[in-house]
Amino acid sequence: MQLSLPGHAGPSEETRLQAALRRCRKGFVSVTLFSAFANILMLVAPVYMLQMYDRVLTSASYETLIVLTVVAVFLLACFGLLDWVRQRMMARIALSLSHEVQDDVLAGVFRGSLQRFRQSADQPVRDLDSVRQFISSPPAIAFFDAPWAPVFIAVIFLIHPWLGFFAVFAALFILFVALLTEWTSRGPLRNASEHTAESNRFVESSLRHADVLEAMGMFEGFRRRWRDKHDRSVAFQARGGSRISALLATSKSGRQIVQVGILGMGAWLVLKQQISPGMMIAASIILGRALAPIEQGISAWRGFMSARQAWRRLNNLLTNAPPERDGGATSLPRPTGLLDVEGVSAAPPGSTKLTVKRVQFTLQPGSSTGLIGPSGSGKSTLARLMVGVWSPQGGVVRLDGAAIGDWPAESRFRHVGYLPQEVELFEGTVAENIARLAEPDDNAVLAAAQQAGCHDMVMRLPQNYETPVAAGGANLSAGQRQRVALARALYGDPALIILDEPDANLDTDGEVALSNTLRNLAQRGVTTLMVTHNFRLLRMVEHILVLKEGVLLESGPRDEVLKRFMRPAPAAGEKKAQTAT
Repeated sequence: MQLSLPGHAGPSEETRLQAALRRCRKGFVSVTLFSAFANILMLVAPVYMLQMYDRVLTSASYETLIVLTVVAVFLLACFGLLDWVRQRMMARIALSLSHEVQDDVLAGVFRGSLQRFRQSADQPVRDLDSVRQFISSPPAIAFFDAPWAPVFIAVIFLIHPWLGFFAVFAALFILFVALLTEWTSRGPLRNASEHTAESNRFVESSLRHADVLEAMGMFEGFRRRWRDKHDRSVAFQARGGSRISALLATSKSGRQIVQVGILGMGAWLVLKQQISPGMMIAASIILGRALAPIEQGISAWRGFMSARQAWRRLNNLLTNAPPERDGGATSLPRPTGLLDVEGVSAAPPGSTKLTVKRVQFTLQPGSSTGLIGPSGSGKSTLARLMVGVWSPQGGVVRLDGAAIGDWPAESRFRHVGYLPQEVELFEGTVAENIARLAEPDDNAVLAAAQQAGCHDMVMRLPQNYETPVAAGGANLSAGQRQRVALARALYGDPALIILDEPDANLDTDGEVALSNTLRNLAQRGVTTLMVTHNFRLLRMVEHILVLKEGVLLESGPRDEVLKRFMRPAPAAGEKKAQTAT
């Protein structure tokens, strides 16, 4: 037996979630087997009542009463054990399913974030939890009990045909209510889920810049926008919940009416001497067991709908996420640092407007190059292409002749260093951040920190290299984060280093340390490209590339290019630091 939730791909295409469910097939088969025995044991209570009314009370036999009671208690204890075992098995299946796909979900979110630029990972993780919790919840057992409803109704037919027809009518009524619940609540609950996810994304993205909201008096505007989004979600949730509540009340009252009806019809048949009183009671109990799975489904409809929406989103994520680029399987030697950018064109993820247009140049091994240009000219996009973060729409970036994406992932990460324009540190220690979240190599961490000129700064922290770093590096200053991130880029002695505005947030000491680092990289023959507008830093490179509106205007030796692209000397009283356009 294969359990699947609605919203999956067609029969000819197996998604990763369905494949994970298929691998849990043995568990589902076991649950189905245990459910069969459990449902058979559900007949113990009505059979016991039948014997009490038709045999014990008429014969006044104490021995029969004792034997029947002992047997019934034993069988019902077995039923309780079977029910507990299958609940435990469903919990284990849910846990196994979560373990099967959790890495794929995180990888899908990660790769999707690269393509859609900073997508939140919270929703897919919550979706995975929602699916896991539903599968391990008691209402999920109703899927295994529901197929036994016709068996129970058939038993009622054996008691008396009229009672059987009444049971069929009752089952159809409860099923109709369940389908009506699905039809009327599907739209509102789906819209509520979508608006809730949108509201959560808005809050998460906005609160990353809580300091700006406070400093600029933007909190009221933020709260108003969030309230609008949240109120729409609540309105849809209330609409769907109201409909489910009304139908649930209808189901409960209908169930009571059905129980009264079958007892009334049974009493009429008893008076007609067509069945015994024990049969009347037994039919009432069996009908309750036949309708119980459908009632459980209605009661848990919100949870089922939430799990189904979560399942669809996960399915979509794992189906549409870009494939993982793990490079080739062949191990490549350490690169010399030769970087060829061959006619590269690219646009930021989610955009169709090219910000880099047929750019072509070569960085020789051990060379140092500056990349300048106006804001929005595509410099950061080009930097991301060179380190393999984004893939070009046209052209190719090659490191030592091999396309950057064809390098085995471990080699590419080890041989390339990258300092982004917006520095982000992660929860862990300073040493773990420098070591790129791997197990820190003490010697390599110290070497990277010394090359970045931040060793003394780290030693002044409360626990030096073991100082905990809060999420986003919130407990460090902007300059400290910048210098730790520079050490991270240098960790492992990479052959190619890309620095995007490395002097951002640095004080005088930090700029001196950065200058020393650049000299050291040049002496060691490390290929370096630096995006900057700082004239002092540009004086430390050999070549300069000029990018404007995504087009490479000029490239050449530093002094020749700077003569044509330097701004006029500042007037008296203006900022004296020279910058390149």
